[in-house]
Amino acid sequence: MANQMQHLVSALADSLKQIEAAYGEEAREIRAKLAEAHAEAAKHEPNGTKLKAILGDLNEAVKSFAALDPAWQAVQRVARLVGLD
Repeated sequence: MANQMQHLVSALADSLKQIEAAYGEEAREIRAKLAEAHAEAAKHEPNGTKLKAILGDLNEAVKSFAALDPAWQAVQRVARLVGLD
């Protein structure tokens, strides 16, 4: 169990770094949920119920973001084309 939690802590930290590098303000909610999950998982005795709830919220945030990402990318491309970046 401890090994699994360490793997989760590491995966959450890596995910947080990747999202921070790839997205700015538009992924604020996801970064906040990842940080919350990371903090809970890194505790000496993490609350499994709380962690599961945080990860469920994170799942929903990622789904919403993923659905909107293609539109956001298109807006950014058009902005660059017309010099608004």
